[in-house]
Amino acid sequence: MPDFTDQDLLDEIRFDIKARDRRKAELVLAALKDVQRDTQKKALFEVSRADEEFSIPLLAGLFVNAPDIAKSFPQLKETMYSKMLSRPDVLRELLLKEANPNVRAFLAEVAGQIQLAEAAPALMDMIGSESDPGIIGAAIISLGMIGDPRAVAPVSAFLQHPDKALASAAVDTLGKIASPEAIQKLADCLGKDPELDHKMIDIFSKVQTPEAIENLNKTLGSEHAHVRSAGKEKLGAIGVMSVRVLLKNLNRLNSDLVIHSLNVLGDIGDVAAVTAIRNLLNQHPEDANVRFAAYEALGRLPLEKGAFALASGLEDPVDNVRSAAARAIDRNYNALLAGGVRNMIKASDGAAALIMEAVVNSQCERIFVDLLEEEKFKASAMAYLSAKAHPDIRAFFTGILTAKGFADLATLVAPKAGEKTRASLRIYTVDDSKMLLNIYRSVLHNLGCEAMAFESPAQALERVREDKPDVILTDLNMPQLTGIDLAKGIRTWFPKEQLPIILVTTQQESQDFKDVQAVGINGIIQKPFTESHISAALKKYAGYDAAKNHGA
Repeated sequence: MPDFTDQDLLDEIRFDIKARDRRKAELVLAALKDVQRDTQKKALFEVSRADEEFSIPLLAGLFVNAPDIAKSFPQLKETMYSKMLSRPDVLRELLLKEANPNVRAFLAEVAGQIQLAEAAPALMDMIGSESDPGIIGAAIISLGMIGDPRAVAPVSAFLQHPDKALASAAVDTLGKIASPEAIQKLADCLGKDPELDHKMIDIFSKVQTPEAIENLNKTLGSEHAHVRSAGKEKLGAIGVMSVRVLLKNLNRLNSDLVIHSLNVLGDIGDVAAVTAIRNLLNQHPEDANVRFAAYEALGRLPLEKGAFALASGLEDPVDNVRSAAARAIDRNYNALLAGGVRNMIKASDGAAALIMEAVVNSQCERIFVDLLEEEKFKASAMAYLSAKAHPDIRAFFTGILTAKGFADLATLVAPKAGEKTRASLRIYTVDDSKMLLNIYRSVLHNLGCEAMAFESPAQALERVREDKPDVILTDLNMPQLTGIDLAKGIRTWFPKEQLPIILVTTQQESQDFKDVQAVGINGIIQKPFTESHISAALKKYAGYDAAKNHGA
C-alpha cells in the first residue's frame, strides 16, 4: 500500500467490510504491523463486528499470515470460535472451498479444537479429495478431536500411507475415536512399522475397552518380537484387568503364547491365576519351556493352600525346570512341602543329587537350611559347594550357614581369601528372568567362563560399548529392547567376527529368525538349554573348547 496514516487504514477497512471486498481487506490487515497498537485494536474490532461469512475467513487468514499480531489480542481467538460455533455452515463451506491451502489447514485445525461435530463430514471429504499433506493431516487430527465414529473408514486408509506423519496422525485419531471398529483397524496393521506398532499398543493399554485388551492380548502371538515384548509389558502394567484373557491363553496349543502369558501372569501376581497354572502343570505339558514358565510364575504368586503340588517339579527331567520349581517351593515352603521334598531325597541317590543342585544353584535358603538335617543332602551339598559351585553361590551359603550356627560347615564352603575364578571367556548374559540368569551363572562357571548378568538389555548395550566381552548370550523377548534390538545396536560397533551374539529363546516363529539374520546374530539356541548346548555353541561361534580349556 502507498503511504497512509492510521486513520486511512481504519477508513479503508471499514469501506472494504461494507463493500465486502475480502481481497482489499486482507491487504489492509497485512499492513497492521506498520501501525500503532491502538489502531490495530480498532481495525480488528471492525472485522469482528462483520458478519460471519466475511469475518471468519479474514480472522483465519490473520492467524495464518500474521500470527504474532493475532496472538497479541487473545480475545480474537474467542471471537473467531464464537462465530464458527454460531455459523457452522460457514465453516463447512470454507473447509471445502477456501482457495488458500494454509487457511484451509488452519480452519481444519480449529474445527477440531472447538470439537465442531457439524464439520466432520466436510473434514472427511477433505481427506478423501485433497492432495496437500498439510491439509490432510490437519483434517485427520481434527476428526480425532471430534471423535466421530463415521471417520474410522476414511482415516484408516492412511494407516499405511508412505507419509509417516499422516500414518501417525491416523493412528492417533483412531485411538481417540476408540470404537470397536477403530481398535480393530489398528490391530490389523500391527507388525508393519515398529514405531507405529508401539504407538498402537500404547493406545490399547490406555483405552482398556474389552476390544482393546483382547487385541493387546493377541500381540503375545505376534510373529514380531517388538510387538510381543511391548504387549507383554502393557498387559502387565494393566494388571488384574488382563488376567481373564491371559488365563484363556493357557488352554491354547501354541506353546509360545502359553509361555508369554505365564510370564505376564507372574508379573501381575494375582492369586486368581494360581489354580489355572496348577491345572496346566497337572496336564504334564510336553514343552519343558512351558513347565519352566509355569513354575517360575508360581514362584511369584501367593499360593497359600495347595503349595504341596509344587514338589513334583523337583522330579522334572530338565535341569532348568527343577530350578524354577525349587524357587517356587522355597518361596512357599511349609510343612507339607518339607515332607514331600524329604521323601524325594530319601528315595534315591540320583534324585537327591539333582534336587540338591537345583536347591543350591537357585539359592533356596529355606529348603537348604531345612534339609541340612538330612545327612544325605548335607553331605552332597557340602561337597558340591566346596568343589563345583560358583563363588557367588558359595559366598551366599557361607553367610547362611554362619547365621544359622553352622560355623564348621561355613568354613568348608567359604571362598578362600584372594581366590579368583580362572575364566577363559567373559560372557554377558542378557535375560529379563532372574532365574535364567542364575542358571547361566552356574552353567558358564562349570564351563570355565565368567558370566556377567544383565536383566536390562539397555544396560547391557551401554556396558558393551564401554567394555566388550568375548560372547553375548541374549534372550529374544525382553521389555524395552528385544534381543534383535540389542544386536542391532551392538553391530554398529562390533561385527559378527569381533563379537559373537547367540540368541537363546523359546520362540519358534520363522519371522523372528529372518530378523535375527538381518541384524547379524551368529547363532540360535533353543530353550531349555543345557550345559552341553551352551558348550557346543561356544565352540561353534567363539572357537572355545570347554573340554580342552577347562577339562569339562
